[in-house]
Parts: sequence; C-alpha cells; structure tokens
Amino acid sequence: MAKNEFFNNLSDRHVAITDGVFAIAMTILVLEIAVPTVYDISSGVVLDEYFISYLAPSILIYFISFYLVYNFWENTVILFNFKRISNAVLTLNMLAMAAVCLIPFATGFLFKFYKYIHVNMFFSLLILAISLLYIFIFILLIRNNFKEYFENKEEIKTSIQDSYDDGIELDNLKLYVRGVTLTLLYLLLLPVISSLISLILAFVSPLLSVLSFLLILILRFLICMRRSSTDNLDNIELTDDEREFVGNIRQSIYGD
Repeated sequence: MAKNEFFNNLSDRHVAITDGVFAIAMTILVLEIAVPTVYDISSGVVLDEYFISYLAPSILIYFISFYLVYNFWENTVILFNFKRISNAVLTLNMLAMAAVCLIPFATGFLFKFYKYIHVNMFFSLLILAISLLYIFIFILLIRNNFKEYFENKEEIKTSIQDSYDDGIELDNLKLYVRGVTLTLLYLLLLPVISSLISLILAFVSPLLSVLSFLLILILRFLICMRRSSTDNLDNIELTDDEREFVGNIRQSIYGD
C-alpha cells in the first residue's frame, strides 16, 4: 500500500471514529438526567418541586449541551473536507474528542449544581477548551492547504490595494481571503465568544451563564444567512480541485 493511500485510509478511519464518539456523546447526554424513585416523590408538592428545581433546568441544559456537541460535530464535518490533513491535525482532533467525551459528565454536573459559580465555570471552560482546539485545527489545515499564500504573503500584502479583487492573481489567494473559509472561521469563533460570555455571567447569574450558549445558535443562523450570497465564488477563477473543495464546504455550512 502506498504512503498516500495509507494516510488517506487513516484519515477515513479518524472520520469514522470521530462520528462514533460524537454519536455516543450526544446519546448519553440524556442519561445524565436522574429519574426519581417512588420513594423520592412522596406527594404532589414534592413532585412539583422536582419539576421546578431539577427537571425543567435539566431539560434546558440538556438541549443546550446537545446543540453544543452537535455544533462541534458540524465543525468536524467541515474540517475533514480539507484534503491535506497532517498528523498534528489528527492528534488535535483526538484531544478534541477526548474533551467532547467529558461534556456528558460536565452536563450531569451542571444538572445537579447549576446554581453554583464553579460548576458553571467548569462547563464554560470545557466548551472554551474544545472551541480553541478546533481553532488550532483550522489554522493548521489552512497552513497545510494554502501553502502558496503563506510562501508569498509579503508580496501579496503589498499587491492588494482597496479590494480583494485588485492585485496579483495567485492560486488559492481569493479562496483564502474571501471564500467560505472566512465564514468557517466565524463559525468556529462562536463557541469561543459564547464561552467567554458564559464565564463572565457565571458571577452574575447561573441561568444567564447557561443561556448564553444559545448565542451560538442565533449567531450561526445570522452569519449563514448574511454570508450565503457573499460566499458564492462562481465568478472567481478556481481550479477544479478548489471548486470541489468550496462546494463541499458550502454544502456542509449551508446545506446547498
């Protein structure tokens, strides 16, 4: 087996195990919600208290955690569209998966102690750590897949004037500076921003700290709506490989 074939096979197996890890993490989230026994619920008043103080907050936290895990999975779907995937990327992806496996535990922790600052901080820091790992993966993938840009970066900077449409033509240049990868960067930054906001709000209100992660859902929708037309690169000269890459990324982000 040739080296490239072996590494492609290794990447494919990483994709498979990544999907498996995310599927399991998303599934076991609901198992963290504790079901009371008949001995715990002795009256309607106690049952009402269980609904208000535990079940309602837990279901809200569950849906938020589920979406966070789903959001990270979407990142992996998009990132694995890059053709050049190094060992460093696969290693960082492994660390990201290990951190994702902690989300069900952190969620269960939050179910029981969401009113405590330190628990909210632990959850927010975990999401922040995973988000930063995907940022690092993105940076490595960009460097590996757009080497021509970085090798001629200074020349490009002096050649581009007021618009990205001006300046010299270089393979992958416009794809890098104004293509769908810019939207991908925005989407990868959303959990980082939400995590930092959540950390700050943890000192103000535990509930607001958890709800702040809904910003990812709202901002992701707004970014995709706003940049859907901007990311259309039909009028830009691209190679067949570049156009295939752009098409795969667009389909991953926009579903079209």
